[in-house]
Amino acid sequence: MNKQNELTELPLVGVSACLAGQPVRFDGGHKHDRFITSSLSEHMKLLPLCPEMAIGLGVPRPSIQLRMKDDEVRLVVSKDPDTDLTEKMNNYAAEKLSELSHLDGFIFKKGSPSCGVFRVPVVVNEEGFRNYDATGVFAKAFMERYPLIPVEEEGRLNDAALRENFFERLFAYRRWKALEKGANNVQRFIEFHSRHKLMLMARGSSYYQELGRMVAGTTATDLLQRRAAYIKRFMEVMKLMTPPGRHVNVLQHIQGYLKKVLSREDKQELLSVYEAYRQKQLPLITPITLLRHHLRVNPQSYIGQQYYLQPFPEKLALRSVL
Repeated sequence: MNKQNELTELPLVGVSACLAGQPVRFDGGHKHDRFITSSLSEHMKLLPLCPEMAIGLGVPRPSIQLRMKDDEVRLVVSKDPDTDLTEKMNNYAAEKLSELSHLDGFIFKKGSPSCGVFRVPVVVNEEGFRNYDATGVFAKAFMERYPLIPVEEEGRLNDAALRENFFERLFAYRRWKALEKGANNVQRFIEFHSRHKLMLMARGSSYYQELGRMVAGTTATDLLQRRAAYIKRFMEVMKLMTPPGRHVNVLQHIQGYLKKVLSREDKQELLSVYEAYRQKQLPLITPITLLRHHLRVNPQSYIGQQYYLQPFPEKLALRSVL
């Protein structure tokens, strides 16, 4: 099977410090997420960070919020909106972010005015009405500075499909960074694309073809330029969620490599499991496990080089129905 453990060092993932159990919340508490500090910490190095503590707010402290002021979203003290912390947070981010380029991913605290990624509340009038369409100030600065680094919120990690999409992106980006150490190696660039073929096809065959055109004909002269364009598009495509039908197409494609060695009964069993998965009666791990069994008995070198069947460490692979 594919060599998931090619990279000897664990990925380094930033995490909002409250999720790591540190008592840095405004009330002196935390939001300890044991999935992050137990299951994930076995496969990733965690770098806890609290931007609110870092700008000197202390514990305990007044709560803060995002508030619309003069058509601009500002970070302010909730009960004293004239105390504006936006510039202080932006200045901290500008300084701190230069130290975080080595991260492979970041897990932010949902809903936080500093760290939230999606649907962070913004007070839009004096009556306290809120829109839920903002991003925390530090998280926004991080994503603008490092658009390639995968980010997610801890709440969304409870959704198996979103969790696995994050893992897929994180470990793919980790592999890309290892590739970058061979800056002049055109062949490694081509192999990266080839080994992610089935993962890209699961998003849609057109994406694999589009990215393939970006790789084709690469020379040492234009390698750096092509790589920069490629990884930007690659990470955009990897954000796409894969519906069951596309997974079934990929599974059938893999089965095609076994058509000469599988019995009629084995083929029928696989097709039945695919259909049960398509109907959301089984999780994706079921057909994948069955296919991997047949591939162990009948190894196929090309499929063995693909990351699709094991895109991240196996112990993290609670593959979802959707």
